[in-house]
Amino acid sequence: MLRFTRSRRNQTIFDQIIVSGSNFATGILLVRGLGLAEFGKFTVAYAILLLANSVQLSFISSPMITLGSLCSTAQERRSFLRGMYGVQLIFCAIASAATVVATIVYSIVHGREIRAGVIVAFGCAVVLFLMQDWLRRYYFTAGKATASVWNDVVSYLGQVIVLCLLFGTGRLTIESAFWSIAITSGLAFAMGAIGEQLGCRFPETGSAWKKSRGISIDLGIANQLQWLVYQGAILVGASVAGAQAAGGVRATQNVIGPVNIAYQAMENIVPIRAAEEMRRGGTQRAATFLFRFGAIGFIALLIVFSAGSLLSRRFLVFFYGHQLGPYANVLNMQMLYFLLAWPVRQLTFLFRTIKNTTPILIASIVAAACSMGLVYPMVRSFGALGIVVAAVAGQMGNLLYLIIATVRVPWTKSSVILESQT
Repeated sequence: MLRFTRSRRNQTIFDQIIVSGSNFATGILLVRGLGLAEFGKFTVAYAILLLANSVQLSFISSPMITLGSLCSTAQERRSFLRGMYGVQLIFCAIASAATVVATIVYSIVHGREIRAGVIVAFGCAVVLFLMQDWLRRYYFTAGKATASVWNDVVSYLGQVIVLCLLFGTGRLTIESAFWSIAITSGLAFAMGAIGEQLGCRFPETGSAWKKSRGISIDLGIANQLQWLVYQGAILVGASVAGAQAAGGVRATQNVIGPVNIAYQAMENIVPIRAAEEMRRGGTQRAATFLFRFGAIGFIALLIVFSAGSLLSRRFLVFFYGHQLGPYANVLNMQMLYFLLAWPVRQLTFLFRTIKNTTPILIASIVAAACSMGLVYPMVRSFGALGIVVAAVAGQMGNLLYLIIATVRVPWTKSSVILESQT
């Protein structure tokens, strides 16, 4: 294991194994401990937390990883990262308040009373989860993948241990589940912040925001539209078919958790590698790397998902019990959704690297329109399956537009311009 984790790539993969494996175990504990109906309610609240995290990833973390990797000196990168820490603090204060308000509004609109203790636990979970997630992206940008591994051990494995204790003592509730997220994430962030001596000055924050503003705005809007494609479809589906349907969809997604290792590790490795390739050989070299990497990954996933679709019902019954058996077709559609997401990610990384994020924004508009336009009639006709069918349709629209935009890029001209900027 020590030999395996010596390189940056392997450390990142190992880190994501910890994160995705812990999330996989967490999902099983929550379904078995809360029951499918209560887990559905947890899923609705958790979808709002993921919305805040999605905004953060696109608005702060993704620009930080891409632009930080393009910095020419270590001092320039250090100053930029300190500035992005200031931007993160401002964002986190706004996002945490907004998510709590959104939760309260959702409960009022749907006539579901939420206890004050749950709201407090949820608010703390949002703040500390966002700060710890930013810290792990900071480590990758700063070239400290080893520190990210240990930090995620505290946060994610710690969360599994706490949930196991709650499950074993019969104290696992929605409120205690959110407190487990808050406590473990907060502990991990505090340890990392002290170790890194994180801090920022106003000029650094202003400079970092000025540098990342263009990419941040485009990616921020685009990722919220992407959130609508899947998580938004779950919320609409829950309002039409009930929380149990949303819980079933979320549980099937959790089964694909081990494959998610590749997706999340890719987010922390590929943009950095693409930026390095562009510095060495221009846009053409970065594009060649992304297309080659994307083709290999797509073929591998196609083989894995094709084999998995033959055993989808057995997977669900084994991990969750017979109550999830009827959701086998939902799991199959989940695998199709994630298969389509792979080439979408590669094309998105390409446009991020060349600092042309407008096609990402337009593709996200197309995807959200397809998903939101189809989710209501699909759920009415097919129940929980309709949620994922609508999401797959959105993903298809997303991929189609990005392919068209890629073909239209004047590569030679853009290469000259971007190489001179670099």
